[in-house]
Amino acid sequence: MTRVFIDSSFFKAFVDPKDDFHTRAKGLWKKFVFHGQSLVTSNYILDETYTLIRCKLHLQKALQLRGILSHDALNLDVIRVTVDDDACAWGWFEKNWSKLSFTDCVSFAVMKRIGLTDVATFDTHFKRAGFTIVNTT
Repeated sequence: MTRVFIDSSFFKAFVDPKDDFHTRAKGLWKKFVFHGQSLVTSNYILDETYTLIRCKLHLQKALQLRGILSHDALNLDVIRVTVDDDACAWGWFEKNWSKLSFTDCVSFAVMKRIGLTDVATFDTHFKRAGFTIVNTT
């Protein structure tokens, strides 16, 4: 079973009932959990996600997500960003694509380093960077 990288746009949609992609995110999350899918994210993504949810929604929603992600039965690996990942991210960032965040660039670098191609996201930058967006449509 291939590992899937989880982006902050997916996490945010998962916990926000008002998000346009909420239903899709919840459905895919249920499939991930049911099948014991091997999931990967980075400490940068968690930082971005918790901050986004706290600012856009509420601290309680961020804490709720943290509880879900900390569950022992969840097959989630949090990858720590390295100095080399950070340096590699600048190559992506300098492409100057519209609305491309540095965190996305770091995610690209992490995914390349650990050999991941599949990502759960609602951010089209990942497809443009050559990654495969898993069935979030």
